[in-house]
Amino acid sequence: MRKLGIYLVITLGAILLAPFVIDQLFFFFFLGKIPFTNISLPAILMVIFWAIIVPLAIILRKSLSALFWEFISIAGEIAQRRINRKIRYFTPNQKSELILLSIYLLSNIEKSEPYDEIESQKLAPSMT
Repeated sequence: MRKLGIYLVITLGAILLAPFVIDQLFFFFFLGKIPFTNISLPAILMVIFWAIIVPLAIILRKSLSALFWEFISIAGEIAQRRINRKIRYFTPNQKSELILLSIYLLSNIEKSEPYDEIESQKLAPSMT
């Protein structure tokens, strides 16, 4: 489903851009004119270009597809790391939870001094 969405976006983009760039592509393919400039390449450069591009496209057809999807998966991993980082920043770590717990426990301990003397008035009369 993910690949289908990417194919649809690429196809839709090509359809929307075609009226603007189709003439430039034809001029490049058949006349050697660099798109959106007035520079024309000599015929020998166009022959070299086609002599290199066509075999490379045939040989690398499968590897280019694999490379494209590898880039897509890397982009997905980067996005997932960004999401994980945002989640990690909003959740406290265990160290800070332990510190807060120890502060709470220490604040609730009643303070007692070691040398408190027992007052005789508070004792029962039979114990005096």
